[in-house]
Amino acid sequence: FFHAEAGIRDPLWSRGLGDVYKRQNSSRSKPRFVAIDILNEILGNKKSFHELKALGALKNLKPNEKAFVQRLVMDTLRNLDRCDRFLGKYLKKDPKLKVKNILRLGLTELVTGGASHAIVNEAVNYAASNKPTRPMKGLVNAVLRKLSSYEIEVWNEDENIFKLPSWLRVPLINAYGKNTVIEIEKIQSLAPPIDITLKDPSKIDYWAKKLDGRIVFHESIRLESGKQISALPGFKEGDWWVQDIAASIPIRLLGNLSGKRVLDLCAAPGAKTLQLASLGANVTSVDISASRLELLSENLERCGLQADIIQCDAFNIIDKFDIVLLDAPCSATGTIRRHPDLVYCKDGSDFSELIEIQTKLLDHASSIVEDDGLIIYVTCSLLPDEGECQIEKFLDRNDLFEIKKPNRIDKIIPEPWVLSSGDIRITPASLDEKEGLDGFYICYLQKKPNKP
Repeated sequence: FFHAEAGIRDPLWSRGLGDVYKRQNSSRSKPRFVAIDILNEILGNKKSFHELKALGALKNLKPNEKAFVQRLVMDTLRNLDRCDRFLGKYLKKDPKLKVKNILRLGLTELVTGGASHAIVNEAVNYAASNKPTRPMKGLVNAVLRKLSSYEIEVWNEDENIFKLPSWLRVPLINAYGKNTVIEIEKIQSLAPPIDITLKDPSKIDYWAKKLDGRIVFHESIRLESGKQISALPGFKEGDWWVQDIAASIPIRLLGNLSGKRVLDLCAAPGAKTLQLASLGANVTSVDISASRLELLSENLERCGLQADIIQCDAFNIIDKFDIVLLDAPCSATGTIRRHPDLVYCKDGSDFSELIEIQTKLLDHASSIVEDDGLIIYVTCSLLPDEGECQIEKFLDRNDLFEIKKPNRIDKIIPEPWVLSSGDIRITPASLDEKEGLDGFYICYLQKKPNKP
């Protein structure tokens, strides 16, 4: 996996996206057709939704259609095992992947309240529009009509949950125990809510009421999933931005940053940059991706906040800062509740490469922080190798730093989230409610003052 803010490794793989782009460039472009094409790319060619979106898979759709496609694809992936078990009742043998994906997507929409007539018709039309699937349009029609008649009520009685693949499940059980992993999987089976960070936290009561949300962890607002973000009150005016509760914690624990020179080293798309700027910091935001920095610029402008934006490799930064935020590229295993496609795109074979990148970035961060300054090391990973173990090795080779336990712990997060060494571990099951939150590792590394 790649962290959501790490960008795209290699645009050359886009040569395999023929169906998606034919659909997008056609006057017949329909959201359900695009959703099936995207599902084919994820499950057939191991492309992540983030990569497909960045390459324009949704470019010709309206905002509400984009939200519909994303929701439908993600719901299908969260329920893939359950879909296959229900479909198996009506299939004598397993059809080819593209046919199966038509059925999976259709079933998912049926059981989430879609209009059965339109769903079945469009599934059949999609099958008819592609030469490889055309002979199976009768099967698609028959199976989905039977499912719409007999299986909808049974769906919610099924207690099967999303189960992580063994290459990830085994190391997580070793780290947290089987019971915790089962709780994580239950949360990852659900569509996540929308979490919002306010530009001005003092207006939390007003915005919770205005947005019909509820206050979580004092300064975040949680909304039900499925809303079109850009249409909500306060979005265009820049009064808030979308940010998972866990992702907001590293900056919230810092308090007032007025006058501090802060480097956001892997910044795009920039929610943490927005937080830093809103707290009064003089922020420099660095990222290698021009397109993602453009999104960051748009968000800063929308919210009326300022930061110096630099497009370059992180290792080219040599100026020193009071605080260096390193939200490092990682496996993103803590975000599977939001990105269920991730478990179908990778097999864990590139973890060592990511860990090496993190090590190099940490060492570089240590060279550009002022004496008595602070490094904030963050990953949205559940794997200790990318968190606790990474920091342990860093401290072994660098005696100028020590872990600093934040002062505002009791006002922001529960004490049990803080490890004995002072760093912070959050899993999706850490929050005592069914929607959970993203998994994160957070460590504050204090550089010791230079002694004469």
